[in-house]
Amino acid sequence: MERLPLYCQGERRGEVTLALWGPNGARMEIIASADDPGDGLYRAFLQGEQGELPLGVLAPEEGRLRVCRRLYHRDLTPLGKLLRGEARRSFRFEEAGSCWRETRCPAQLFKSGFLRQRLQSHGCAWWRRERGLLLLALPLEEGKPFPLEALFCLGRMECVEGRRCVVYAFREEEPVLWEKG
Repeated sequence: MERLPLYCQGERRGEVTLALWGPNGARMEIIASADDPGDGLYRAFLQGEQGELPLGVLAPEEGRLRVCRRLYHRDLTPLGKLLRGEARRSFRFEEAGSCWRETRCPAQLFKSGFLRQRLQSHGCAWWRRERGLLLLALPLEEGKPFPLEALFCLGRMECVEGRRCVVYAFREEEPVLWEKG
């Protein structure tokens, strides 16, 4: 049996166990289990060095979220070495109008070459529209450069989706000073 950490919103919240299953161990049983943040519907993914595999929706079970899949080894081979699991919220239990939306490519939110270039390799971010502004939340990660360093004086530090972020506001792609409220 192999155990891998399962991360949710940047924190370790559970584990993924992998065990041989069936006659002659022809399949692999994969169980993802995590503490329930209680704020939405989550999907689990198994991540490897060369890709990821969706495992399905984590369902409440005995006070935790859990999903179990039984796959053939050939389905796991393209992932390469297995590294970890990840739980991603796909639906939030709150008012829809004020929710942050996740994006894996924040550069696509802009036409400006300046912003697209600086956000191209950024990865995960969150955005929403508020009072005619586009708000962009970029996670602050230890050991990594400050996000959009050239605009640092316009950013606000906030907790977004459970992560420490710097939030920038844009009006028609121009960065502006934003006052929360």
